[in-house]
Amino acid sequence: MTFYLSYGAEKHMKKPVIHVALLGSQTPLATEHLIIRRRVDEIIIVYTNESANQAEYLVDRFSSLYVPILPVLVSSNDFTNTLSSILRALDTQQANEYNIEFSIGASTNTLTLAGCIAAAITHASILYSNGENPNEFAEIWPSELVNLTHKKREILKFLESQACSTNQKIISEETGMMQSGISRHLNDLEKAGYVTRSRESRSKQVQITELGSSVLHQKQIRKRRVWGTYALRAPSSYGTVG
Repeated sequence: MTFYLSYGAEKHMKKPVIHVALLGSQTPLATEHLIIRRRVDEIIIVYTNESANQAEYLVDRFSSLYVPILPVLVSSNDFTNTLSSILRALDTQQANEYNIEFSIGASTNTLTLAGCIAAAITHASILYSNGENPNEFAEIWPSELVNLTHKKREILKFLESQACSTNQKIISEETGMMQSGISRHLNDLEKAGYVTRSRESRSKQVQITELGSSVLHQKQIRKRRVWGTYALRAPSSYGTVG
């Protein structure tokens, strides 16, 4: 208990965190361990009748630690009900004032899909288990981080044109962006898994990943489709009124 409640001063330095846990295949102890490790401020437990015992355990556990926890019962096969219930619960918590994260341990595709879409709508990150160790979670970054802006796309295009890793300073020179801006964009791209960075001697080397290259090409294909459709619909000639 001391471990969980000893970071009060630290919480004032950042936005409070709401953790949305979709119960299912994960044990309640694994969910409890994750929530404590993440040092969250409020909890929303999304559960079905099948996982009611897990929800009851977690509510009792965190209520005893004086951590606000809201249980939300949903139907295991009703996508609309599940998604709207999650969003309503977040709305009552004034979600725009919090950082939101989801842990997806749902036992049905319906709950998993609803949780992922709710995370996308609320710009939340998603935590998921790799299946080998239920206590180890990977994090998927929110859409506002992984979506490509024009400048991020230009950086990826340049990196893809290089046969090997490239000095960060060269990226700045070739793209015309300031090094401070380059560093900020590369932080986002690295967190999203689109580039890797390493230090060689005194310079930072950057290389595009397979995922970064795939996302870049998908964005380019979508752009061509949009403009191609517009060109097909545009009138071939314009008349004048006189």
